[in-house]
Amino acid sequence: MSLQFNGLMSPVVAAAAAVAAAAVVFLLYAREEGRLGPVRRAVLALLRTAVVAAALFLLLRPVLLAEERRERPRPVALLLDDSQSMTQRDQRLSAADRRRVAVAEGRVPPDAPFSPDAEPPEGTSENPSRAELVRAVLGHPKLALLDGLRRAGPLQVYLFGQRVRRLEDPARWAEELRFADARTALAEAVREVLSGAGDPPAAIVIATDGRDNASALGLDEVALECVRSGVPLHIWGVGSSEVGNLAVRDFACPETVFYDDEVAVPVRWRCRGFRQGTAEIELRLGDRVLARREVPLREGEEFREVVPFTPRKDAGLPEKGDLVVTVRARGVSETFTADNELRRPLSIVDRKVRILYVEEAPRWEYKFLQTALLRDRRAEARFVVAQGDRRALESGPPYLPGFPSTRAELFAFDVLILGDVPASFLGNERPAWIRDFVREGGSLIVIAGRRNAPWGWAKTELAEVLPVEFPGARPPFNPAERPTAYVPVLTRQGQRAEMLALADDPDESARLWRELPGFYGFAPGVRLRPGAAALLVHPRAKVGDAPVPVLAVHHYGKGQALFLGTDETWRWRARDEGRLFARFWGQTIYQMGLPHLLGAPKRVQLALERPENVLGRPAYVYARAFDPEFRPYSGERIRARLEFLDAPAGPDRERTLSLEAVPGQPGDYRALLPNDAVGRWALRVDEPAPAALEFRVNLPPQHELEVAGMEEETLRAAAEASGGAFYREEDLHRLAASLRPKSSPVVERRETLLWNAPMLVLFVALIGAEWILRKFSNLS
Repeated sequence: MSLQFNGLMSPVVAAAAAVAAAAVVFLLYAREEGRLGPVRRAVLALLRTAVVAAALFLLLRPVLLAEERRERPRPVALLLDDSQSMTQRDQRLSAADRRRVAVAEGRVPPDAPFSPDAEPPEGTSENPSRAELVRAVLGHPKLALLDGLRRAGPLQVYLFGQRVRRLEDPARWAEELRFADARTALAEAVREVLSGAGDPPAAIVIATDGRDNASALGLDEVALECVRSGVPLHIWGVGSSEVGNLAVRDFACPETVFYDDEVAVPVRWRCRGFRQGTAEIELRLGDRVLARREVPLREGEEFREVVPFTPRKDAGLPEKGDLVVTVRARGVSETFTADNELRRPLSIVDRKVRILYVEEAPRWEYKFLQTALLRDRRAEARFVVAQGDRRALESGPPYLPGFPSTRAELFAFDVLILGDVPASFLGNERPAWIRDFVREGGSLIVIAGRRNAPWGWAKTELAEVLPVEFPGARPPFNPAERPTAYVPVLTRQGQRAEMLALADDPDESARLWRELPGFYGFAPGVRLRPGAAALLVHPRAKVGDAPVPVLAVHHYGKGQALFLGTDETWRWRARDEGRLFARFWGQTIYQMGLPHLLGAPKRVQLALERPENVLGRPAYVYARAFDPEFRPYSGERIRARLEFLDAPAGPDRERTLSLEAVPGQPGDYRALLPNDAVGRWALRVDEPAPAALEFRVNLPPQHELEVAGMEEETLRAAAEASGGAFYREEDLHRLAASLRPKSSPVVERRETLLWNAPMLVLFVALIGAEWILRKFSNLS
């Protein structure tokens, strides 16, 4: 204990003042004239001296300091994982994993020798959830884990998911655990407990499956912080580490393919929990296997494997069915297989797309497109060149000496490509034939030119067939305006169009479109016809307020008409050895020619906003609808049914959905898919025509409910690096004994103010005593 003064003067000065005051007081009382005895004079002098001394003592503001030193036990922090991943039920494949459940449930003594090959006793739960195991272990009377932890220090219980919260009453852990957090920040939880107020814990005990999808740091980094703080991690890994999962995320394949044509199917898949073995990717149509491919297994969220197949006529394949893509694990066991396959409708056609290409002269676009069409196995092309060499044109296929002389000859083709031909070459009757050809289901592709197409056709029947409107003459050329390169811009409809996909991945396709060599020429003065869809537009040129369409398409009758406002796609051949050029034209011919080839054009076409739908992220589904005359459907909305294919029969399996008309885009409708449940879904439309679209809703990467095993390697490495240990259920009986109690020095300081009320009372009492004694002594 010590005495401390906080006044305005030092104790030495105060003592000197007290001595001086005492001398003066005694001198004054010694010279007092009243009749007083020496004893009374001395008492009065002492009282007056005590009053002055008390006043000086109060002015010094004295404080009595008391300091106590002792040791305080450091707490033991118990962290319980309260996230959604703890609700998962691990499929326990091995006898050791099943016996661990028996240990947790008390059906096997906790300290009994563990036999990994022994089956659990009868009555042991089959595949309990991780949350059920936590409750069973913490409530195990023979294990008494919580009591054992208390012997190592005061117990502090924390629940963690995305955030950490401490329980005021550790005994209420069973009521507070809800396992509802949608994110887990395991490393951040350890770090927060480690750096919290007060003494660091003697040890941190964690019950978790190791899932961490919200921490900025890794658990290994936090383990090093624990080493520096002298706090070991003792981790109980909850769940099975033998969980492995393969899943098909998506695959791309056209709805219709041709016999003897090689079809490349890019398959996107993921792998979790497997680090050895192989995966088999299988393509199946009906009960016939089309292709198989084996790839080594390795952990990862995004793998892409292209699996080709060639449908043969002699293979006995069904002409229509579902193409099923399956990914299976070989050499290892997989616990969850519901997401191992995906299916899409597929038809096989026994005929090529017949194409008639009519051009005025062999310009660059014609030369390269002719080569691409002749190389395409799916196409059977014939060519007419108005100003071509007559000997070449009359030499036979692939050339024709002239435009078909009868309607029947023209109607035998699926696709007609018109280049920069003058109206005079077509004559008076053939524009009407072409109009009827498209109206009855054929497809027309027009490639704009520098002289005739499309302005020279303004007074013919072709003008009403095209998806664009144009003046009767080409706008005059301005010689002062120097042509500058431009890269056409994909519209929203263009982003969804299969014919414009330059890569299997949408993001990669968009990047390729931005990086393509630019065009210089385009069709000026051309505007979009009502009901038509612009897929590519000029980035700068406009007609009125609307951008000039570079690629536009619409339905005319039962057929389709496509307008390409440039003849410079041949410039793409400078990139990737012409593969993008060939892909673009191959897909365009394919998409335009199939309706006529199959004889059943679709009046309702459904498409998703993106190829993969993810839980909790709503996305649009689009519909392009036509009336029986194949004019854009004019209803305000389209009623649809959204069916959850993985749900049991009942009211929750199906719901209604309304696709609302898109303003300013006749025939286009859209609705927002909720994507509120994981699994297979189907969107079905009955009016104005039947249509269906199947899709899957997947969990986002690192989601709490995603099938994944307990992260044993990560947890074990972090525990050992921190100086602690990793435990399974058979090890928990020695967890509490492994903890070493620790204490921290505590210094408690208490301050007692001596310039307080009792001192003031003493001061007043001294003054009062002197005053009373002076009165009794007849002094003033």
